[in-house]
Amino acid sequence: MRKYTVIITLLVLAAVCHAQVQVTANVDSARILVGGRSHYTITVLAPQGAKVSFPEYNKKKEILPSIEVLGIATDTTLTDNVQEIRRVYTLTAWDARHYTIPAQKVMVGGKEKMTGTVTLDVQTVPVDTVKNTPMPPDGIQRVPFSWGEWMPVALSLVLSIVLLGISFYLYRVLRSRKRGWKPKKIQTLSFYEQARQDLAKISASRRSYIEQKAFYTDVTNVLRKYISRRFHINAMEMTTCEILEHLHEADGETITEDLKEVFKTADLVKFAKYSTGENDMVFYLDSVARFIDKTKADEPEEAAAEPEREEKPRPHRLLKLAVTVSVAASVALIVYAAFKAYALLV
Repeated sequence: MRKYTVIITLLVLAAVCHAQVQVTANVDSARILVGGRSHYTITVLAPQGAKVSFPEYNKKKEILPSIEVLGIATDTTLTDNVQEIRRVYTLTAWDARHYTIPAQKVMVGGKEKMTGTVTLDVQTVPVDTVKNTPMPPDGIQRVPFSWGEWMPVALSLVLSIVLLGISFYLYRVLRSRKRGWKPKKIQTLSFYEQARQDLAKISASRRSYIEQKAFYTDVTNVLRKYISRRFHINAMEMTTCEILEHLHEADGETITEDLKEVFKTADLVKFAKYSTGENDMVFYLDSVARFIDKTKADEPEEAAAEPEREEKPRPHRLLKLAVTVSVAASVALIVYAAFKAYALLV
């Protein structure tokens, strides 16, 4: 008898526990407009402490095609050891038609429970074309004038005018200086005068030569240049013997004899490390000067060389650069003002 009593008691308790678990679903608005919202709620009644798992739908995930889940909220209440858990899904839809939300699976205490199906009607916004006549469009509204918007345009134009004025002033200054500028006249010396001038410089700085070779080389170069221009031979590239031979053919034995000792001494110093005294250096200079004076009488008239063009003063180039920069800046400001004004007008 006791055995049957225990079995009946267990069956009654199981039935009571089973009766305590309830899972339902409903929507607060069965009809919504396209883009409207409805709250789909799953309610679970279960004993206290029972573990409940609801269907998970992340935000923006569709519970059905065209029905989108916008948000999820959960709340729980406890009464007489019975817990009521509500999971609310905020839904929206973008296609106007009748939807049936299928039964959802809910896990309660490790057991699967199913909700019932729920219907949802999504309708378009009704438009009464008879009563609701379209309104005419509003007229074009004038935008009030604002100095703040046009200030950059005005400042750009004023600054460009100032820069153009500065450019014009600098251009006038440049033109006036250009008209008044004259290249420096360079006095052109004949080859006789050039040779005498070079010898005078060497004579004045004779004591400053550290090596005699440099002294004799400078004097010999002056002599070679003079011979090249006076007798029209390439004395700078010739040997001593070749120079004497050409001079002998040109003016005879007298001139050749005068230069033999001069070139001989120079060659000994330059190539044989021969050393001379100060008197010999003076004699050497005098011999070259006498040769130049002796041949001056036969010097042909030389055409005046074209004077070298003197480089313009640096301030002229600075003025040109300033004019160019000012003009470029003013043009850029005018272009900016034009684009800004066009944007404000359009």
